[in-house]
Amino acid sequence: MPRAILYALLACLASGGLLAQSPVDEMTAADLEAGHKTFAIHCARCHGMQGGGGEGANLARPRLKYASDDQALYDLVENGIPGTAMPGVWVLTEEQRWQVVAYVRSLGERERAVMPGDPERGRAIYEERAGCPACHIVTGRGRGIGPELTQVGDRRGIGYLRESLLEPSASQPSTEGYADFLTVRVRRGDQVVEGMRVNEDAFSIQIRDIGGSLHSIRKDELASLEKVYSHSLMPPLGGALSASEVDDLVSYLMSLRSEP
Repeated sequence: MPRAILYALLACLASGGLLAQSPVDEMTAADLEAGHKTFAIHCARCHGMQGGGGEGANLARPRLKYASDDQALYDLVENGIPGTAMPGVWVLTEEQRWQVVAYVRSLGERERAVMPGDPERGRAIYEERAGCPACHIVTGRGRGIGPELTQVGDRRGIGYLRESLLEPSASQPSTEGYADFLTVRVRRGDQVVEGMRVNEDAFSIQIRDIGGSLHSIRKDELASLEKVYSHSLMPPLGGALSASEVDDLVSYLMSLRSEP
């Protein structure tokens, strides 16, 4: 029986409860290597070469938010997640999708990355030294100018977290399609407003400035509107924190997970 037909049959039987088995269970080392290569081509740009996260989520963990089982992960690879920057990869064959599923599942079997510092010291740095609650929310505390960090340890790997502290602009997207936290500067008469774009349509734009104030401005009132890609309002922390303090802060962010 051709392998692609076997995968489809196993998936159908499993979804109907007739077989408590996934096509992933039939995968060989060669399948995993093929899945790794496909992942590197189509997925690594957002999720990182080792699946540790970047613009996309950290996949190197046992449980994935949008994929409770192998079939759900297969569907996600095929169709993407509507309303997000995660596209479906329609150019892959069924066999290639199952190989990617198998490879992603293998990432969750790896040991968790070791924290480089002390998360409790990192918590104090986050709340007091670095002033992070001024822009970020953790479990309801803080202000939502930047991304919420409540479960950032689930979504981002250690490399991404460190880079986001030392070079915040490096992790910011360079195109409109991925700009969830886009910096904009607008001029209206003598007034200049810079901040994070909250919403935009053909007639108006809403901006939250670094002080947390929300500005809703009609576009026909603007003298200029500049969208600043590959830029972050967050200042680099390397000059304000020692190397060990950065390690502690990274460790605190790694500890912000849905599960201990």
